[in-house]
Amino acid sequence: MKTLKIFLFSIIVLSFLAFIPSGANAAESISDDDFDSNIHTIGNGEYAISKYRIEITVNENNTFFVREYITAYFYKTYYTENSMGKHGILLTMSARNEVTRLDGTKTTKRVGITGIKVEGDQYKVFNEGGSKVIQIGDPKKAIPGNTEKEYIISYLYDIGEDACEGYDEFYFNLTGNDWDTTISGIEFKITMPKEFDESKLGFSAGAPGSTDNSNVSYKVNGNVIKGRYNGVLGPYETLTVRTELPDGYFAGAADPVDLVMILAIILPLILFGIVFVLWFRYGKDETVIETVEFYPPEGYNSAEVGFLYRGTAKAVDVVSLLIYLADKGYVAISETLEKTIFSNQRGFRITKIKEYDGHDPNERLFLNGLFKEKNEVTHIDLKNSFYTTLDEINKNINRKENYETIFEKSSLNKIPVAIIMAAAAFALISYKPMIEFNGFIASEGYEAVSAADIWPFMLMFPSLGFTFLIKGLINAKVKGSDFDIIFGAMFGGIPFAFMILPTLIIDQIYLLTYIIGTIAATGMLVFAKYMKKRTAFGNEILGKITGFRNFLNTAEKPKLEALVMQNPAYFYNILPFTYVLGLSDKWIRKFENIAMVPPDWYGGSGSFSSASFGSFMNHTMTTATSAMSSSPSGSGFGSRSGSGSGGSSGGGSAGGGYGSRGGRSW
Repeated sequence: MKTLKIFLFSIIVLSFLAFIPSGANAAESISDDDFDSNIHTIGNGEYAISKYRIEITVNENNTFFVREYITAYFYKTYYTENSMGKHGILLTMSARNEVTRLDGTKTTKRVGITGIKVEGDQYKVFNEGGSKVIQIGDPKKAIPGNTEKEYIISYLYDIGEDACEGYDEFYFNLTGNDWDTTISGIEFKITMPKEFDESKLGFSAGAPGSTDNSNVSYKVNGNVIKGRYNGVLGPYETLTVRTELPDGYFAGAADPVDLVMILAIILPLILFGIVFVLWFRYGKDETVIETVEFYPPEGYNSAEVGFLYRGTAKAVDVVSLLIYLADKGYVAISETLEKTIFSNQRGFRITKIKEYDGHDPNERLFLNGLFKEKNEVTHIDLKNSFYTTLDEINKNINRKENYETIFEKSSLNKIPVAIIMAAAAFALISYKPMIEFNGFIASEGYEAVSAADIWPFMLMFPSLGFTFLIKGLINAKVKGSDFDIIFGAMFGGIPFAFMILPTLIIDQIYLLTYIIGTIAATGMLVFAKYMKKRTAFGNEILGKITGFRNFLNTAEKPKLEALVMQNPAYFYNILPFTYVLGLSDKWIRKFENIAMVPPDWYGGSGSFSSASFGSFMNHTMTTATSAMSSSPSGSGFGSRSGSGSGGSSGGGSAGGGYGSRGGRSW
């Protein structure tokens, strides 16, 4: 038993000794390539900050001229044959400054960061999520492992007017609070613009909220503060300085004015006002006087009435000519049943009755397009062939001369102006978020891709997408608007979510500006839609068509029976017009209890009733519209506490919340 205890004790001792590095191993771990700070025992495995010296000259107008001497050590283990290694560092400085004090008070301000300069190194400055980013290093050249490299960066940090009531303050995160590695060898020198109360000077170090100052040593000589941090800061820890100053200590300070953002708020509102005035002066329609009408305006076919009513002819308007010409005796429409494996499928056949002898070129074109090769066609014959005829008729009806007959020319030429102004407003509100976007973080061997590289996509996709979206929402009841809404939401929404929104949510001013500008741009597009002012003729004809449509919508049975008594074909005369006015279903239902004879041009497959006839005609119109508009695919993308006034670590300017400053390797 005693032997077993000795054996077990020996195993435990040997196991424990196995985890203690030997002298040889210890010596090997601190080679000649290492520094006195024993840097190989710290860092994030890729690099570490071995020396950090910062010199700050505080100016009387509350601006700080900052010069940072940052020495980074890049590990050899990260530079192998299978890795391109590191190229340098990325230093980030937020333009949004959030200060948190020990008494719980907070202030948030926008700061200016200008005059950025890097001495002796290749560098690139770009924006990323509301921060200035300085990418230092050659993307084509990696830094050898076990290498120490110094970077010298300088810039002017403009904090603007002091935000404190009753006193001024200097509150700054000396090392920044956003470094993803350890920082050692920290030294600082701060030159104040004039005398200050040394007793109110304090430091803190560590994670955000820390008030520890045990490792900070400093001395004050006149207006100059010099000191060091006798320890190692971990990732995302910082060294912070704060001193309370007499009210008015800083003079001549002014908050950095962002002219672009001011213009982004004011100009869209001004442009909206201009578009409104243009609409009020040139686009506002006169009051439409409706007249009681039992028939459509004389001398116009159904396609033309659709154009006169809406201001544009659509596919359904042209297809309605099929019923219109049948009612005029040129074609016959017969019901067919096509047998399939599982059921009988309803269809139609169009038969030519006589040659066209009228005077309307579009009616002639329609008939010729139906019977190009034979005098009897079905929807299969029209598929992928009639679309050229439909397009030609549409162009004829929608031509400029007809358009200017019903709309004032002076109002039409204001529409492009309104659209351009809306686009300008959208571009303006997108500019600042766009240039501060950086979608691709710099990684090994690659430079960061900034907005300057992809700005056409950032501007084009959201603007076009949201234009479709707004159009779809405005015309929500119109067929095809669903496509506009879905396409607009995807084409505009996805790029917006990934390219614009991340910057907007960083700063409430950006978000507010974008909301105001978007509302203004949307308003301009709405006014552009209603900019068309009808001529005297256009207003008069609209009054007649609107009166006729209201009658179709509200007519009672006795009046309809009286009209049928006067004209037995009244129902069929009116039918093609109900399709272009969107009342075909309601019109057919009104005649369910009114005795009618079938028209000469209709050939049914069973006994006649207004319900069965209406069902057949609706099916025919739907099928014919689909077939006639279809086209072949492809036709037509010394330690001093000074804690009385010291703030918490990470709470000062260029640190805490959105006011982060720090960096990473790349």
